[in-house]
Amino acid sequence: MEPYRLRPWRSRSNKQHRIYTCARPGRSKGTKGSVPDSTVDKWVSGLPGKGDVVIVSLLGRKPDGTSEFKFYSFHGSSDEAPERGAKLSFQEWTNQRNYDRSIRVIEHPTRDLDPVPEEIVAAVSADIRACLDQGSCVVLMDSGGETRTKRTCALMGFTEDSAVP
Repeated sequence: MEPYRLRPWRSRSNKQHRIYTCARPGRSKGTKGSVPDSTVDKWVSGLPGKGDVVIVSLLGRKPDGTSEFKFYSFHGSSDEAPERGAKLSFQEWTNQRNYDRSIRVIEHPTRDLDPVPEEIVAAVSADIRACLDQGSCVVLMDSGGETRTKRTCALMGFTEDSAVP
């Protein structure tokens, strides 16, 4: 089911602020293998909220240095030589799709399985709070929808909101 591990979180300091966390598109199918564009489309269609959405991505590198975007048609491994042709960013790719709502992607690259550095948590927090203040629906995403997102939420003062379906 896409999005995989979709969970709501609520700010301890501002009960009006709610975000969601989840895994990257296609993670429900496993940790290896390419992800078809149709699966990414299902993931986007399953995102919460009725209006525009902001995806805050923590995807960056795997421990071996490969790109966490290597699974997608729009973004090959960042190890590819530039002369092979530029790939699209996730934002550029979503801009080319005909979704019923606006998708904004904010990238804060991190390393899978490593703690999120404090300066990235601070930047993510500032971006998320600005988006929430503007009334946007915010989804924080990492590879598995668990480790980096959960730790970042805790450091930002958000708790999982089991009361929200």
